[in-house]
Amino acid sequence: MSRIRILPDTLSNQIAAGEVVQRPVSVVKELVENAMDAGADRIVVEIENGGKTLIRVSDNGCGLSRDEAVLSLERYATSKIYTKEDLFSISTFGFRGEALPSIASVSKFCLVSRTRDNSTGTRVDMNGGKLSGVTDTGAPAGTMVEVRQLFFNIPARRKFLKNENTESGHIADTLAGLAMGNPEVGFRFVANHRTVKSYPPGQTLFQRAQMVLGKEAADHLYEMQWPPTDGDGDTGLPGLHIRGVCANPAVTRSTANRIFLFVNARLVYDRGLVSAMFQGYRGRIMKGRYPVGAVCVDLPFDQVDVNVHPAKREIKFITPGPVYSALSLAVAESLSRGQTDKLSYSRAMMPGEKELPAHVQAALQSASQIGKIPTPDLFEAPVSPKTPFLYGDMDRVSDASQVAESPEELNTSTVETKKNEPPPATVYGNKAPDQVAGTSVSALAPKQTFLSGTRVIGQVLNIYIVVEKDKSLVLVDQHAAHERIVFEQLLNRYRRMDVQSQTLAVPEVMELSHKEALVLESIIDDLAVLGILIEPFGGTSFIIKAVPVLVEEKHLGAMVVEMVEKISHDGGTGLKDDWLTDALSTMACHRSVRGGQSMTLREMTALVEQLFSCENPMHCPHGRPVFVSFDARSLERLFKRLV
Repeated sequence: MSRIRILPDTLSNQIAAGEVVQRPVSVVKELVENAMDAGADRIVVEIENGGKTLIRVSDNGCGLSRDEAVLSLERYATSKIYTKEDLFSISTFGFRGEALPSIASVSKFCLVSRTRDNSTGTRVDMNGGKLSGVTDTGAPAGTMVEVRQLFFNIPARRKFLKNENTESGHIADTLAGLAMGNPEVGFRFVANHRTVKSYPPGQTLFQRAQMVLGKEAADHLYEMQWPPTDGDGDTGLPGLHIRGVCANPAVTRSTANRIFLFVNARLVYDRGLVSAMFQGYRGRIMKGRYPVGAVCVDLPFDQVDVNVHPAKREIKFITPGPVYSALSLAVAESLSRGQTDKLSYSRAMMPGEKELPAHVQAALQSASQIGKIPTPDLFEAPVSPKTPFLYGDMDRVSDASQVAESPEELNTSTVETKKNEPPPATVYGNKAPDQVAGTSVSALAPKQTFLSGTRVIGQVLNIYIVVEKDKSLVLVDQHAAHERIVFEQLLNRYRRMDVQSQTLAVPEVMELSHKEALVLESIIDDLAVLGILIEPFGGTSFIIKAVPVLVEEKHLGAMVVEMVEKISHDGGTGLKDDWLTDALSTMACHRSVRGGQSMTLREMTALVEQLFSCENPMHCPHGRPVFVSFDARSLERLFKRLV
């Protein structure tokens, strides 16, 4: 007797079910996607005991005839593809014809369906993959699939399921994701006979995002699209369109579970898309935090391969570069538009209704008395003019005539620049502005749209600068503000000058692994452009002979190894600029005024003026907020004038 046998259909279906049906949420996902493929615009998902006892999915789609209902439960029976070419241009959610027979083989299964042309529906019952009956029945147009006692015939698989709350949570999250990517479809989720969530049909993506992402993010979302509305955006890939929403950088999570990614309306996970979204947030979000938002990528079906994994969650782009580049630009452009109203943008930085620290409340309690001189115990009293606010040759302050000197003058004047007057004089130690390499006076001119009507009040705890602006109270973190100023000046100087390198008195030798050595050899020329001169030293050894002046304080070997590891991980795209930004951020941090350092009114005014002349005054280079603002309503709520 031959040792090689053909497995029975029941056993082969159970084996296939192990790949397609891993837990109750897998069943829900497959059935809901089938419903959307059928053209349904209303879908109801009902579960009991976390889906272990019952899963029922009902829709108002096109329905199935009697013959189609029976045939749909055969393996590899599908209406989605017909030829080999169709497999490389898939436009539907399902296409393999495995889901229904796999689900039916591990449960007590019932399918009821009726087309709009038929007066009666069809009911098909199966028990553990065996057909037990096909009957006529009354039913509304559409399809209802009922799955009971999931994994009842595979006890080993059933015991690995988690508790009811965990399984219900997975189903709710997946259903929310499917609802996000298909806002025109209505969804209702019922758990243990209680409606948990309902998404009405006919919504826009922005409206659906407000429901799915929750109250915390709903008021701080920005729409994004690519190409932009002005049409000035060449994607490099015909037919590529990106739309979605991204949240204010103050709204973050510790994991990436609130980033919803869709490719042609299919809920997917792609590390490249997540990285591209992070690139758009670069400089606006802190390390270790994840943004919140939804991204919908639409492109020709033949430009993406969805037949990568049985769960169909993983995909591959034929040409990923244009997709990732377009997404990062779309996110950055959306956040830049959100920063147009700086005060509104900064109010999102506040921790909602949470109680503020006691020292901040005390500061606000005094600083909110508009028109009164700050109390001496909280604010630094104005002092007579002294040495201008200088840190090397990188910082600029306004001419003394532009800054109030006394409390009386402070309360009656504002920091303004008149339209027809030249910008204030600039002080760079003993050098004239045109003698300071890489510094553009015109680029650092104050932005009148924000500075007009701005009043610097004082300093709190030698950490925060208090500013009044447009009937709002603004708290500026002096270290973060100066860090942003110095960072942009260093970056501008780097872009306008040749890299200055310094030869090491004692060259440093590095020992790398074989893989690291190959990567380093491929980027030696790029490193030389940055001013890092490295030469092979035999085998997998390399010698560092010179480094840029800007990073003289860093440990050289560790710095280069870190760059090599990052390039190996990310494929080497755009990493030179990324590393440069990180290096300049470190330099700016070390050169900036510290928290706890006393400042004069002249220095504070100069700092605020310079800050709002920056390209991105909202965040320090490490992503922390530079300032937060309180409007009149926020202050009244803080003092219980409003409840």
